[in-house]
Amino acid sequence: GYGQLDENTMEKMLEVLERHCHENMNHAIETEEGLGIEYDENVICDVCRSPDSEDGNDMVFCDKCNICVHQACYGILKVPEGSWLCRTCVLGIHPQCLLCPKRGGAMKATRTGTKWAHVSCALWIPEVSIACPERMEPITKVSHIPQVDGL
Repeated sequence: GYGQLDENTMEKMLEVLERHCHENMNHAIETEEGLGIEYDENVICDVCRSPDSEDGNDMVFCDKCNICVHQACYGILKVPEGSWLCRTCVLGIHPQCLLCPKRGGAMKATRTGTKWAHVSCALWIPEVSIACPERMEPITKVSHIPQVDGL
């Protein structure tokens, strides 16, 4: 095994590690390397699939599940200071989409709040609506989708 470290050796090790961490952080800030997903050119909005953002329509990342959405695509009226969680992460749920078999992603609830669908699914299926386009919720008219017998 390893022997115990005396207090002075431990203090010197911590100083070296702190200095090394500080240098790495400064390098990352100066070069935009390692600053997280926000600076990744391959990141796309989970709703519209576009990688581009513009003033007043920033890309926002859920601090729990890491989905990326434009403000307008998910109905985020104001980007909060600090952390942000998508609706499902706020509630701590992992629902299945009413409109497709996929779990996860940018989802909003139906009017009852008990069933969920991807915002992108709601936008792509013509019979489905979003009651308040500014807030992109709730998802409505799911019952208007024609049913196919035998499927």
